[in-house]
Amino acid sequence: MKTSRRTFLLGTGAAVLIPGPRKLYGKDRWDPMISENLWNVEPPTLRWLAQLGCKHVVFQGTDRVDPDGKGFWTLEDVLRQKRNVDDAGMVLQSMMIPISFYLQARLGKSGRDQEIENVQRTIRAVSEAGIPMIEWRFWPDFYWDKRVGYYRAEGRGGARYTAFDYDRVKDEPPFPEIGIVSAEEMWDRFLYFTNPIIETAEEVGTELTMHPNDPPVKNMRGVARIFHHTDTLRRLLKEIPSRRNGITFCQGTITEMGVDVLKEIRYFATRDRIKLVHFRSVRGTVPKYVETFVDEGDIDMLQAMKTYRDSGFNGPFVSDHTPGVEGDVPGGRIGRSFTHGYIRGLVQAVNAMS
Repeated sequence: MKTSRRTFLLGTGAAVLIPGPRKLYGKDRWDPMISENLWNVEPPTLRWLAQLGCKHVVFQGTDRVDPDGKGFWTLEDVLRQKRNVDDAGMVLQSMMIPISFYLQARLGKSGRDQEIENVQRTIRAVSEAGIPMIEWRFWPDFYWDKRVGYYRAEGRGGARYTAFDYDRVKDEPPFPEIGIVSAEEMWDRFLYFTNPIIETAEEVGTELTMHPNDPPVKNMRGVARIFHHTDTLRRLLKEIPSRRNGITFCQGTITEMGVDVLKEIRYFATRDRIKLVHFRSVRGTVPKYVETFVDEGDIDMLQAMKTYRDSGFNGPFVSDHTPGVEGDVPGGRIGRSFTHGYIRGLVQAVNAMS
């Protein structure tokens, strides 16, 4: 057989340099930060993300960043993670502060003043490391299982979906470790904790992005959930008017609230208060819904993507809560890869529409 350049390269296993992607749609194309909620920032995970074309990292699985259990991060704790991202040629855009760092604050108990100091120290460490944003959550009943009405449902082709039905828990007693907490009390706890930490965020230039309650019910077994609706997210921005304070627009959670999602995108994005988007789909709203693949939910995802663009949002998009698929690997890479292809296709489609 005659040896060609192609058969020679394939036979020897030599590396072939492939030209990079051409620039689509000219200099004015919309180019948001397509990223991912990563469960770790180890080299294999970062290689996978880079292979999907991503340049920015949103680090969510941060429970092991503090290996000593101090309850805060030092600069070196953060830099250990950032070095991996830097070595991969990527940008560490955001880190999720572990919710365990402020348990007493969420419970309204003694010890929360020390937690405030610990979180302030953490914010300073993240800023000193050159990471612009911290994501966080604030509710005491932070569970993701049948205790709060979640269950598994079968989806297309036997995929494993997460579903929610409030009827499963509406008559359950209060959590013994939490008790009954009114909305007024929950707001008091939140503001007591947040006012000093937002001062630190302003001081060092770090953005804080709040994830809404999930599931977004007004009350969960006696505990008021104060970020269960876009109206209460508006109150969040009113109570804490700092420009460093913003929201994670978890599109699945916002959809579950039963609101006009496109209208809410426009409201928060045009005010520059969306710091991060979780781009996912659901069918149904509270009190019962199912988390689906990104292409089979109730929202027109192309129109959603166009609305983000038209409203001036240029920040990170990540997939989230992707269904479990056959043969998947830790971290749900197959399901998340499907979502990433869909997100990238929608961004290109929106650019083609302009």
